[in-house]
Amino acid sequence: MKVLFLKSIIQTPMKKTLGLLFSFCLIGSAVAQKPIQGQRTAEVNLNFQTGVAAISYNLPAELRFRYFLKDNVALRLRLGMSSNSSKYSVSNSQGTVISEVVNHSGFGFSFAPGIEKHFAGTKKLSPFMGAQIGLSLKGGARKDVSNSGYANPTNNVVIDGDYYHSKSGSTFGLNLGGYMGADYYFAEHIYLGAEFGIGLFGISNTGEGTEKHVRLGANEVNSKTLGSSNSSFFGVYTGGLRLGFVF
Repeated sequence: MKVLFLKSIIQTPMKKTLGLLFSFCLIGSAVAQKPIQGQRTAEVNLNFQTGVAAISYNLPAELRFRYFLKDNVALRLRLGMSSNSSKYSVSNSQGTVISEVVNHSGFGFSFAPGIEKHFAGTKKLSPFMGAQIGLSLKGGARKDVSNSGYANPTNNVVIDGDYYHSKSGSTFGLNLGGYMGADYYFAEHIYLGAEFGIGLFGISNTGEGTEKHVRLGANEVNSKTLGSSNSSFFGVYTGGLRLGFVF
């Protein structure tokens, strides 16, 4: 009786332990589930680059969100931001720095609502296609050249003077396009996605810009640069690789 009693005490925790291990194994091998009606997804681009430093990664400049109206229909929204600046020196033939050049690209913002239709695919793969309309606004780029002043905007050759400044007009863009792609759910609520699209129509308008030349021994000269507009039809783009999760 004592032996049976001790055996039952030992077996009970063993059974629980084995049961837990079995459950964890089932969870670990479970098929990742695709999103269903009422769920949402959020994702970022994986901006890997190759070059001198082998493979590098840039912070994502775009976010995308989706809300599933049905198991196979989702509304989506793409939000993008961009801005960068650079600074470098201009030297003469003797290697002496004679000017400092600073460039600012201007802050850019994009907003693109769309809709997706998802197809059966497989248990882990969710192919889709859809359409979206995009709006974008980008502030004017600025350029400042100090110390030796007036620089040729085309090739940065410094000419006699002491200061040069330019600012382009803001740019507004509108585009309409379709796309197709697929998401692969490799783990529960986590997926990798890729897509490519066709830009059906796009327009952009850039306003007037300004230039200022301040030269030694001369009056300050201010001038304007012309604005521009252009349109495009049927352009192909790729969306890159994306990492997302379901919540």
